[in-house]
Amino acid sequence: MSYIGSEPSYGAFEKQYFTGNGTTTQWSLDHIVNSAASLLVSVNGVVLEPDVGYSVGSAVGVSSITFTSAPGNGHRVFLVYMGKQLLTYPDITPHIDEFNGNGSLTGFTLTKTPIGAPSASRFLVFIDNVYQRYGSSYAYTVSGSTITFTSAPPAGTNNIQVLQLDV
Repeated sequence: MSYIGSEPSYGAFEKQYFTGNGTTTQWSLDHIVNSAASLLVSVNGVVLEPDVGYSVGSAVGVSSITFTSAPGNGHRVFLVYMGKQLLTYPDITPHIDEFNGNGSLTGFTLTKTPIGAPSASRFLVFIDNVYQRYGSSYAYTVSGSTITFTSAPPAGTNNIQVLQLDV
C-alpha cells in the first residue's frame, strides 16, 4: 500500500484486517493505540474520519476500535497503524513482594494477583539476591496469586524477592 509522506525513522506501518457482519461494532486491536488519529481506517474502500467514524479505547492493556455504525455484512475493514514503534513500553506498574524462606515452604501468596495468564517473562525472582532464571534449581510456577518453587528456598529474612512486571 502506498503512503504519502516519510516512512517512520524507527517503526513500521502494521496492518490489520476484519470482515464486517452488519452487527459487530467493536474489535480488539493487535497493538496498543492511544488515539483514533493513530489509525488509518477503511471500510469497504471508504476512509473513515477519526473520532467521527470510529473511536479507540483501552482496558487491561488491550486496545479496541469501536465503529459509530457496524460495518456491513461482508464489508472488508482494514486499518493501518500509523508509525507503530518497534519498541514500546506498555503502561505497567511493577510490584515487589518479599518473603521469608524457611527451608521447607515452597508456596508463597503474592499480594497482587498477576494480570492475565502468568508467564515467566512477567516476573523477576531473586533468592538470597541471586536472580533465579526460570527453569533453574529454584524453578517456579505461578497460579492465580501463588508462586510455587520446585525446591524450598533456604531460611532467611526477606531473602526471596518476587518482582511482578505488569501488575
